[in-house]
Amino acid sequence: MTPSPAVTLLSDVLVRAIDQKGLSVILSDATNSTPCASTVAASNSGFLPAFLITAEALWFEMTRHGFGLKLVDDPEAALGVTVLDHDAQSAVTVLLCLLDVLDALPVHNGQINLCDLNGLWQASMARLQPVSVQKEQAA
Repeated sequence: MTPSPAVTLLSDVLVRAIDQKGLSVILSDATNSTPCASTVAASNSGFLPAFLITAEALWFEMTRHGFGLKLVDDPEAALGVTVLDHDAQSAVTVLLCLLDVLDALPVHNGQINLCDLNGLWQASMARLQPVSVQKEQAA
């Protein structure tokens, strides 16, 4: 599935940012640790959807607006989805949020773990949950 030029640009910038920071990318859980190329991490059918969903959660938390990500089911994709496009008014906004996500990932021994994206996304979503308000009965 062919991504839009906007998504291709985001992918290219993410690869350059990871490489420019001198970071290695891994996919590591409690039992396995697998090296991952920055191009796979930033691919629209790799882990770019996770980066963008996390970036969108950050943006939504600030503005209550999303990016209008166009995701499609893709059984061949690393996460089961591929990102094809977005409807954000500003590509710069998407890019800055994407880079913010990269900066927020913990770095251990010069490596970022793609599994840590889940924690960032969950933290954003937890802050978006409605707060319970106690109401008093009118007298």
